[in-house]
Amino acid sequence: MLFIASFATRGIDVSYYEGAISQASFNCMFNNGYRFMVIEAQIGSTFSNSALSDYSRAKAAGFQYIDFYIFPTTKKDGRSQVRETIQKLQSNGVLNNNMVWLDVENLDLFYPTHSQNQQFITEMLSEMSNILGSKRVGVYTNWVQWESIVGKGWTGAQPHQLWYPHYDNWQSFDDFQSFGGWTKPNIKQYAGDQAECSTTVDRNFY
Repeated sequence: MLFIASFATRGIDVSYYEGAISQASFNCMFNNGYRFMVIEAQIGSTFSNSALSDYSRAKAAGFQYIDFYIFPTTKKDGRSQVRETIQKLQSNGVLNNNMVWLDVENLDLFYPTHSQNQQFITEMLSEMSNILGSKRVGVYTNWVQWESIVGKGWTGAQPHQLWYPHYDNWQSFDDFQSFGGWTKPNIKQYAGDQAECSTTVDRNFY
């Protein structure tokens, strides 16, 4: 989804670990007022086949805005792993005008130095943008994760949209702290690991 203006819209994201979510759960979430969905397409070296069926069921439930996110691994080349995942999504017809977000969190899963991680992230975002266009590529992170992984002042990803986690259970951007060149976010993940409609989700708004 491309964010041109600001609307108070609630959405959810689901991880690989939830597996294939039932149609009844997607119908329930839509009926509960959620209007956008972000599905994990890659975790480490693994492509999530459940993401494909989850996309179809989310569509059938009424969700119009369904994005994907990638949790990368340093065990594979940055460019090739995002290219492979995006191509799988495209070949299965689930990636059209929607977005793909790069998940940048947990220093233990990245390289030990800022410079290595800056290069790694730059390569992935560049490849994603080459395939999709920069407006369809976003970054999921917050000021704490960013500072530990690449350094708070590094602005190499700033042209991309920002989705940040801060679990204060509050649908507001008033808590946002500028970092990495971002002065305004696009989505906030305000509650994590929430029971919802017989599955577990994170709650978001924009």
